[in-house]
Amino acid sequence: MSDLRFPPADAAAVYRAIHTRRDVRAYRPAPVAAEVLQRVLNAAHHAPSVGFMQPWNFILVESPALRRRAYEHVVAVSNRARDTYEGDRAATYGALKLQGILDAPLSIVVTCDPDRGGNVLGRHTMRETDAHSTCLAIQNLWLAARAEGLGVGWVSIFEPEFVRELLAIPARVQIIAWLTVGWPVELPAEPMLQSVGWRRRIPLGEVAFRDRWEEPAALGGASVAPPEPVAPPTAVERNANLTKPPGSLGRLEAVALQVAAIQGTPWPRWQRKSLVLCAGDHGVVAEGVSAYRPEVTTRMVVQFVAGAAAVNAFARQNGIDLVIADLGVDHDFGEATGIVHAKVRRSTRNLAVEAAMTEEECEAAIASGRALVPDCDLLAVGEMGIGNSTSAAAIVCALLGEPPEVIVGRGTGVGDTTWGRKIEAVRRGVARGGDPLTSLGGYEIAALVGVMEEAAARGIPIVLDGFITGAAALCAVQRTPSVLGALIAGHRSAEAGHARVLDALGLAPLLDLAMRLGEGSGAALAMGLVEAGCRTLSEMRTFAEAGIEDAVDEGGRR
Repeated sequence: MSDLRFPPADAAAVYRAIHTRRDVRAYRPAPVAAEVLQRVLNAAHHAPSVGFMQPWNFILVESPALRRRAYEHVVAVSNRARDTYEGDRAATYGALKLQGILDAPLSIVVTCDPDRGGNVLGRHTMRETDAHSTCLAIQNLWLAARAEGLGVGWVSIFEPEFVRELLAIPARVQIIAWLTVGWPVELPAEPMLQSVGWRRRIPLGEVAFRDRWEEPAALGGASVAPPEPVAPPTAVERNANLTKPPGSLGRLEAVALQVAAIQGTPWPRWQRKSLVLCAGDHGVVAEGVSAYRPEVTTRMVVQFVAGAAAVNAFARQNGIDLVIADLGVDHDFGEATGIVHAKVRRSTRNLAVEAAMTEEECEAAIASGRALVPDCDLLAVGEMGIGNSTSAAAIVCALLGEPPEVIVGRGTGVGDTTWGRKIEAVRRGVARGGDPLTSLGGYEIAALVGVMEEAAARGIPIVLDGFITGAAALCAVQRTPSVLGALIAGHRSAEAGHARVLDALGLAPLLDLAMRLGEGSGAALAMGLVEAGCRTLSEMRTFAEAGIEDAVDEGGRR
């Protein structure tokens, strides 16, 4: 039986589109290119439908005059709706921006033709499935738009007969949605109504039943809990009103908002910073894949404990606490202090000839990784292990289907002959098949998978280091897709396959300094930028707090 699953990176991209889709209200004026619009509409047109009915139509509303009339109508209806609420609820409703009809360069009105296809298969007892099918087309449109970087907003506050007359829609045709489409000013880190405390996302356990109504489904597996509702001002609202032009702090703004969303708070926390560094040796060094002897792993662990490595210097600079863990170093550290003793085995087996770990060993390393996560606000990850870039390359090749020549790098700086041996070792390991993490990984890499799963489940942002931690992240996302939302790419390594890993995860690095040391060094360095973003969001004043008037657009709107 063939495996019909998407490759992990492709699956992660689908889940990312789903989890980061937002109802957008503020747009930039730039038009949507025809080829982009065609791709989005084609995705909508490929939605499933009852009896292959395809009852939808898409009316592209570009006319400024038509959009102005629709805007005025929606404002009038919205004002009437506001009067149905009382007290603070009415005030909150009045402050919400519920549509972007004039901001967006395009509106799409989606309709349902109930007569299309005649006597449609599957509608005998449930005639309304035509409208249900049209909603599936809207969902396809929305997710495709998210993948293209477009924003979509669903405007539902209108009287259908007004729109019917405005756009000359036949009486038999049902109006399903008025969508605004364009390039968003920003993509909120959480749904607007959740961010202002109007509604929260209901936990999955409250809506999933088994066999009977209200019989809990008791779903297993790790997942990232949605952020709890927070009171205004939210991180998104505050960022939009800080004393600066919108977007002028670039990536720092995005990373601060991501931290706030992961932590589920409008005030991102950064004060307690930690870095978990996992170490382990690799049997594949027997293939001559490294410029260094295996005992260098032991010597570097000693350097970490002594505070004498690059990661120690960066950690001191940025106030980061180091957690150094032995998962599989080929050395007996005895009762040495400064090390978390979590050894599964002294070195993995040679992945070129047999599975690097047993399933039991891999799960033990993952469990140990979960236990390593400290109580902190921000968590960086790092690793040490001679031969582990070979292990990571094999994992990446197996998960992404890339040839070794594309992914395998020079690691510790090997020459052409050693590089060739490294490529061949990866090729042989991947050809054996099996679970990539168990068959090709290392104890420290498996532990990092556990670290990431646990940190994500606890709402702790995870700052990745280089290629090896990227390979661990691919494994973690394959096992638990929701981990992806907690990941921050600290930097792009000069290692050959790291750019491909970041692309597969959909992550943009904060730094690109041609570093390839590993050991958590890039993550520790990037942690300072993450802190800077969080500090600006928390410590800068808003225009109102500073007593400065905000900017106005050409239409006189603030």
